[in-house]
Amino acid sequence: MALAFSIPSAGQSIFVKAGGGLSSQWGAAGTVGAGKIALGYEYEFSQSLAIAPSIGFTTRGWQVADATTPDMLFDEAGNMLDADGNITQNPAEQAQRFQTDADGRPVAPLYSVMHRTYTTNYVQLDVPLNYYHRLGEHRYLVATAGVWGAVGVAGKRKTEGDGYACGGRKLKYTDSVFSLDGAHRFDAGVKVGVGYQFPSSLTLNAELEAGLIPTNSKGVCPEGMDPAVFVAHDAFAGRSGRTYAVTITVAYKLNKSKWRPE
Repeated sequence: MALAFSIPSAGQSIFVKAGGGLSSQWGAAGTVGAGKIALGYEYEFSQSLAIAPSIGFTTRGWQVADATTPDMLFDEAGNMLDADGNITQNPAEQAQRFQTDADGRPVAPLYSVMHRTYTTNYVQLDVPLNYYHRLGEHRYLVATAGVWGAVGVAGKRKTEGDGYACGGRKLKYTDSVFSLDGAHRFDAGVKVGVGYQFPSSLTLNAELEAGLIPTNSKGVCPEGMDPAVFVAHDAFAGRSGRTYAVTITVAYKLNKSKWRPE
């Protein structure tokens, strides 16, 4: 829920906006939750047009397509093992685990389905213009368009079912997104939205934010490597993309000057 307090100027307001929704990358396999909370300042150019910059904390992310990975063989100390059960330092010699029958004989190779979810958290500056169209007494339709820039401060990549990992990491592990090779900490883009301002000075908005900068550099598959193996090992699953988020937000200000002259 948003909070705000009034200031004396007739054409200015301080507000707080909060909300949530869904986010992903264009072309990614799935969505994750998105959220925002921000403190803003609205300055009116006229009874219809205002600029409303804000700064706050946002979260968004995406899911990549699942990848089938062979379940590789390690000993209890985490050393790679070859087909004879001997320790090897050469990944090309590492053996795949096999399903065995009642007599311990290998029957079929084992595979894992690897699923990865990325979430990123930013300090974000929004600079939108708001256009107010009067619908009735103290009620307005609000159209929003502008730009935004963000600096990543935290984030994680959650991996499940990685057959190339050792021990319990085969089931699940997490990494810091911005510590991964090729990660971009800065993001920026455009935003549009539409909202309804109630007589209480509460505004309900639906917003779309679209990133214009790739979140990471795309990895290049080394010559001779199986592309499926590369996708499983690459920090960002062999792809780069631009994020988007669709959110429902609520803003509230106690400054009643936003109620335009009728």
